[in-house]
Amino acid sequence: MAKPRWVQGYELSTTPRQVVAYVLAIDLLAIAATGATAGLLPVSPTDGARLAVLVGCAIVHVELCRSIERERKLAAGSGPFVDCLTPWHFAGALVLPPSLSSLFVVFTQTYVWYRVWRGRRPLYKWVFSAATVLLATQASAVVLYAAPGPHPGVPPGWVGLGFEVAVAALRWLVNYSLVLGAVLATSPDLRAGKIVNGFGDQILEAGALGLGLAAAGLLQLDARLLVGIVVGLVALHRGVLLAQFRHASRTDGKTGLYTPAWWNQIATGAMQRAADARTSVGVLMLDLDHFKRLNDNYGHLAGDQVLRAVAETITSAIRSYDAACRWGGEEFAVVLPHIDSEDLYAIGDRIRRQVRTLNPTVTTGDGTTTDIPDLTISIGGALYPTPGITTLTDLQLAADAALYAAKHNGRDCVKLATPPNSGSVSHTDANQR
Repeated sequence: MAKPRWVQGYELSTTPRQVVAYVLAIDLLAIAATGATAGLLPVSPTDGARLAVLVGCAIVHVELCRSIERERKLAAGSGPFVDCLTPWHFAGALVLPPSLSSLFVVFTQTYVWYRVWRGRRPLYKWVFSAATVLLATQASAVVLYAAPGPHPGVPPGWVGLGFEVAVAALRWLVNYSLVLGAVLATSPDLRAGKIVNGFGDQILEAGALGLGLAAAGLLQLDARLLVGIVVGLVALHRGVLLAQFRHASRTDGKTGLYTPAWWNQIATGAMQRAADARTSVGVLMLDLDHFKRLNDNYGHLAGDQVLRAVAETITSAIRSYDAACRWGGEEFAVVLPHIDSEDLYAIGDRIRRQVRTLNPTVTTGDGTTTDIPDLTISIGGALYPTPGITTLTDLQLAADAALYAAKHNGRDCVKLATPPNSGSVSHTDANQR
């Protein structure tokens, strides 16, 4: 029976035992802590109204920024990731009783997984992320219970501000330490340099916590003012957070695919995560056959229209969490995280077969329109980890060598690279399957 897409490549059975033990221990601890703090404070109608407002704000924020969150995660390496829910979770911890703040965390984490990450991240990892946030929320509840009143509510005065800062620091420390523990359990030999390199991103977490404090205060003063927080957070995502990636143009104007520079950042992040988590990543290099002949016969405008049609075909044939780019001319590249050789070949062959069915209508050099039949594409692929492939450059070179072998084998086929020291390229042509 076929496995659901979100399950493929993510089974706990393929995860190191120490990681499974750590993840399950944190999940169970979060459940126990949530139960222990649930009765600290009673729930009032006002608390229910505040919960509804926070849920609404969080949903609007997520919906306006979910595509950006995916792009940020694609380019991120391993290590703790600062997501868009931090301000709302912190505000909830300040103004809601522990039972409702925990419910808020569970609801928003579930909503974000369903709307943003379903089919892109394994569910058990997302449950673990939710567990770390729950534990941070319970730790906050215990400290806030000792703060000057009201309970629940933002502690007043300078003493209250000290508690707020302490709670913010505690939330960050608990969440960061637990996620970092999972990273180190997955990769015990991970060098400290890689951890420190990503630490600068935590400045974003500090800003998010500050906005969460402001949101909590505004919620108590006048909930309508939270519109300003939502607008500010969306602007932060679209301006500051996304600007870190826009130093290079990301989209190829002719095809709508990623540019090589942006694709390389995505592929580098995928390679780093695969190396750190001991998982896999594949690369496909694709070349449209006899494209120069097409340009010569029909003109470059027609060639551009064919490239666009092929790009749309590639996008429809790959998985939602893969990333494709126009590598140059009539050549394309795809990076495919968490994949084995069988699925890598299957996706390559699906692209090949769908390109063969294309019959795009194009405008020729003399202004007339015509159909372009019999398009074919040659594809080479390579997989990490494979002996002899240790870097993204190695992976691309191996896939490129497999592509040249496909070209020399008559085109319109898919070949996968074998380890470089084997001196051959393995393949299974579509007409042999």
